[in-house]
Amino acid sequence: MKPRAVRVFAPATISNLGPGFDVIGIAVHTPGDEVLAKRQTATGLTFSVETLQPDVPRNAESNVAARVASLMLEEFKPSFGIRMVLHKLMPIGSGLGSSAASSVAAAAAVNALLPTPLKKIDLLPFALEGERIASGAPHADNVAPCLLGGACLIRSYDPLDVVPIPVEGSIVWTIVHPHIAIRTQEARRILPTTVPLSTAVHQWGNIGGLTLGLATGNARLVGTCTEDVIVEPVRAKLIPGFHEVKNSALRAGAMGCSISGSGPSMFAIASSTASARSVGAEMARTFSHIANLTSDVYVSRVNRRGVRILKTKQE
Repeated sequence: MKPRAVRVFAPATISNLGPGFDVIGIAVHTPGDEVLAKRQTATGLTFSVETLQPDVPRNAESNVAARVASLMLEEFKPSFGIRMVLHKLMPIGSGLGSSAASSVAAAAAVNALLPTPLKKIDLLPFALEGERIASGAPHADNVAPCLLGGACLIRSYDPLDVVPIPVEGSIVWTIVHPHIAIRTQEARRILPTTVPLSTAVHQWGNIGGLTLGLATGNARLVGTCTEDVIVEPVRAKLIPGFHEVKNSALRAGAMGCSISGSGPSMFAIASSTASARSVGAEMARTFSHIANLTSDVYVSRVNRRGVRILKTKQE
């Protein structure tokens, strides 16, 4: 029997991981977005939003979840329509893959209701269209791990080639989200358009070490290789107290610290849950002391599952 209703959860992600701009990302367990989707007799999409977050587009034309769902309905033309409610739990402009989570949750929910559901990887092009709306660029370093789980390397964008990175579970990730927003489009506009060869060589070395560290569970190597000599120096200016917060993380025992996605969230690497919590508490205290910002703190190992169905109702 096919489901007539489904509730889906799509997790937050940390993208870039320092030097891997647009090409590396991991899924974490919390926070995330949820989508409730039900079949309806009338064709097309009926869409609404439930949220306490500010600035979330409520009309279907502007919302990434609705756009993704509409594209899938147009592509597969099922004999039924879908009534969709986006439970938007993540703040926009958090640097945690908020638009990716909404896009992926919508794609997975529609897919679960189709007569012949697609494989997860085949949902990627649809979810990427949500990222195109949100940031102007269909970058996959949030969408891919949110959809597939684990860590993902975007080896190529033309053609799109996503390579799962095997990840050992010994690394613990701290994420601190200060309560300000940074729009991805703004954070992309300020990036340099040219990079000296010596700087690029430095960055390539860190990307290689980062990938190896993830695959072997070497927290110290991952921490060392989160050094970003291209993007972080520019985007750090958008985050009040960035350098003080980063230094506080390192003093508290973090093995590395950088910007999550476009910011303002920052992430740090630890080898135990206890250490990760201590690091997060110190980072939040520093944001409060230096920039008068309150923060949310999340501690997580890599989420290997990615988007998941929470509940279904059968026909």
